[in-house]
Amino acid sequence: MGLLYHVHYLELFEWARSDWVRNCYRPYKELEDDGLTLVAVEATVRYHRPAYYDDLLLVTARPLDWGRSRLEFDYRIAREGEPDAIASGRTAHCFVGREGKPVALPVDFRRILESLSATT
Repeated sequence: MGLLYHVHYLELFEWARSDWVRNCYRPYKELEDDGLTLVAVEATVRYHRPAYYDDLLLVTARPLDWGRSRLEFDYRIAREGEPDAIASGRTAHCFVGREGKPVALPVDFRRILESLSATT
């Protein structure tokens, strides 16, 4: 069909979120080594227009909201050099410990989120 398969948009969201966490906090691998996992509990994608094979895409992720153990991200995908989004979406996650139960966001991570929200 020449179009980007619809489930790949969620993969692009994941890569952008992983990059955001790595750049603003630390790599997921380090979180996992500390016994933390960021589990997806909800995802939505809104497809505004199709992406085609070989399109150069710009994917942005930003934290939208958070609670004790919950973290939500907002996403936007656009073709490089074009202002309009081809897709947008949100995901909600829960920090889970080794026992598989929700745990609080790490204090230093919460401070980063709070400092970013204070500047926007």
